[in-house]
Amino acid sequence: MRKSYLSIVLIAALALTACGTNASNATNVTSISVEDMPLSAEPTDDTTTQNNTIATNAFKFNDNVFSKKATTIYGEKTKASFYNLCAALRKGEDTFECPDEATYIQCIEGDLLKHFFPAAATSISADHTTGFADGVGKIKYNDISQEEFVSKEKAFEEKVVATLNANVDPSYSDFEKALSLYVYISQNFVYDYEMYEEFLTGTNDNTSACRALMENKGISQELSDLYSYLLLQCGVEADVVSGYNINGDHQWSYVSIGGKNYHVDPTQGLSSPDLFDDNTPLDYFLMTDNTRAERDGFPSSDYLLCGNPYTGNEASDDKYSSLTGGYFIKLDCNRNVLTYGGYDGGGVQEFRYDD
Repeated sequence: MRKSYLSIVLIAALALTACGTNASNATNVTSISVEDMPLSAEPTDDTTTQNNTIATNAFKFNDNVFSKKATTIYGEKTKASFYNLCAALRKGEDTFECPDEATYIQCIEGDLLKHFFPAAATSISADHTTGFADGVGKIKYNDISQEEFVSKEKAFEEKVVATLNANVDPSYSDFEKALSLYVYISQNFVYDYEMYEEFLTGTNDNTSACRALMENKGISQELSDLYSYLLLQCGVEADVVSGYNINGDHQWSYVSIGGKNYHVDPTQGLSSPDLFDDNTPLDYFLMTDNTRAERDGFPSSDYLLCGNPYTGNEASDDKYSSLTGGYFIKLDCNRNVLTYGGYDGGGVQEFRYDD
């Protein structure tokens, strides 16, 4: 039993395109009543707000996040080197320890920064000429001074912590954390159509979860990276999966709840005042492989998990399938009850979930 009763007013909608929709800014998932909800994830003070059970200083930034599945894929050696890189970047240093050149390149120029340290995803690159020697790799800063980067990274850290403390209590179960952050993104972010066009044409690849968080907008690659990253920051196992359909490529999140794997698509959950009575849809929350494939034509045979083959990581548990066609109303953390409404006229229903 947890101490909070979380009631949320919803402004969200279902996206119908391959990589997103639009959304309206709204309240965060933080308080007992609508009137007491903060309007943004910006930090306020070190005490709780009125009638708000989520302490604003409950979470601290964790610079060492790396999913279990990514560890299996990349290995402990790469993870340790990546942690060295993160520590160096937070200090604005220009070198970090790593065992070999291949690991050096993988840490800096693979997808690891996008997934696990997004503040640096577009700010650094490897030196392919004299970048690695004697167990030390050089960090090349791209069009930004080391001092400027440290300032940027610090601002990102503060926004991450403020976001978590405004939306998540450490006592929440993994399900409650996943739902709270899903609704947070649904209510506070818009789809960036301009960036999507530039991304498609190759004129701009400066996409990152950092940009999405700081600007409250993004495309599927950014929003899914952000959602999974925030979950990892608060202790929930999360990765990203990419797939293809007739409209092109798309990326979403892959989350472990209670030892089971599920797909979550935060991009398709973005809100819109024109759809579903401004409510957050649950159709794309905790899906199976079959649901993901049937809904938008993404066959699981084409999935890539963290850029690697998906085989052996199937999401088959359908315990949350009854939420399909529903929209979020409120979450009672003491009773373990999610109250949701049905778009098909099914009325208000309750879903009981596990701790």
